[in-house]
Amino acid sequence: MLDKFRTRTVAAAAALLPALGAVGCGDSSGDAAADGKLQTALVMPCTASDPWCGQALSAAKRLESEGKIELKVTTNAPQDTAGISRVLAQYAQSGTDLVIAHSTWGDAVLEVAKKFGDTHFATYGSTGADNVALLEEPLYEASYLAGMLAGDITRSGVIGGTAGQDIALCHALLKAFELGAQRVRKGTKMIATYIGDWNDAAKGRQATMSQHQQGSDVAIACGGGPANGMVQAIKATNTGGFGYMGDMRSLAPKNLVGSVTYNLVPYYTALVNDVSKGSTQPGKKYHFGLAQGGVDLTLNPGYPATGKLTSAIKEMEKVKKQIVDGTFKVPYVTEG
Repeated sequence: MLDKFRTRTVAAAAALLPALGAVGCGDSSGDAAADGKLQTALVMPCTASDPWCGQALSAAKRLESEGKIELKVTTNAPQDTAGISRVLAQYAQSGTDLVIAHSTWGDAVLEVAKKFGDTHFATYGSTGADNVALLEEPLYEASYLAGMLAGDITRSGVIGGTAGQDIALCHALLKAFELGAQRVRKGTKMIATYIGDWNDAAKGRQATMSQHQQGSDVAIACGGGPANGMVQAIKATNTGGFGYMGDMRSLAPKNLVGSVTYNLVPYYTALVNDVSKGSTQPGKKYHFGLAQGGVDLTLNPGYPATGKLTSAIKEMEKVKKQIVDGTFKVPYVTEG
């Protein structure tokens, strides 16, 4: 997903190599494997303070606590192909069974995977390989539900969305937010802004503030920087919004209606089980939507206007049930 994080140099990648196991525990010997734990590496482009990376680390730590994996973590991994390739290759060379590349490092992963056929990889993108699995991100399903509440909350009839880049994940999320709002309030206008950066909270704040000046009074975001900036903006303007990836209510308890959340536990659990049992499939796509507990809309019970949303929440819950049982499918719009 995060294909445009701030680029780091190859020298930075080299500096990372001695500290690849700085987070997590265990070694790369066969001892952990003998204990039935899968040697697993999680490589992230950011730290746990970023919503995108925080959810990944939380899920991996969950499996570690359950005794399923021996975990090592790299944070702030380089984004240039040469740099990230070195990090991935170092893990493969050390005997790691599974390397989770938590970003759209598709090209680098595919190239490294060719050289290390006994190592399993998982990442984001559209192309897998014999030993490369793909993780999908159906956050748009939960975003549609958030949009339904936004349609009830907005007084101006204008809502806003800010994203790091116009990629499929973010375009679908913003469009679903718009469609959900229009389902409740016809004619709702959506202002979408792509700031060209995944990390820059200042740009995210500026974009949301600009949307507010154009009439937007409910906001959403896609990307760690855009989400953190959006939260700052809705606090400054005392308007409403929805968090991204994890439950962000603590950052703006009086302004966040809820958060569109991405639960990676079922993804990692299925992936680890497949690798452990030797039942992986070439280029397998792991998909866990609302029905499978992979995404959700987590409401903030402390949001001041929650009491006024009782009817809207009931209607939203009905639609959520329809999505779960398959009688309604949220449109997946990735362009246009």
